[in-house]
Amino acid sequence: MAQMIAATGRELYYHTWETKDSTHYYEVNFLISDKSKVNAFEIKPSGLGKYESINEFCRKYSKNVNMAYLISQKDVGTDGSLLLKPFYLVPFISV
Repeated sequence: MAQMIAATGRELYYHTWETKDSTHYYEVNFLISDKSKVNAFEIKPSGLGKYESINEFCRKYSKNVNMAYLISQKDVGTDGSLLLKPFYLVPFISV
């Protein structure tokens, strides 16, 4: 995943922060700058499952997020404002 994004010439960033009242951490796998905003990517290699981190990131930083993607083995779709994309489309959406 990182290689596919880096091959498009983009710099990759990672973001993590602690959840309230817990030792659990939220993490967003990749952030890519898009002018004055960011595109956020959550990676789920074995399917969709839970994706609290990217939803919380989008809620917390809504003014700074352009697009949010959940990348998995599943087909194209949406879940609210979250865009669901399969791995093979990554080189085309991170440009």
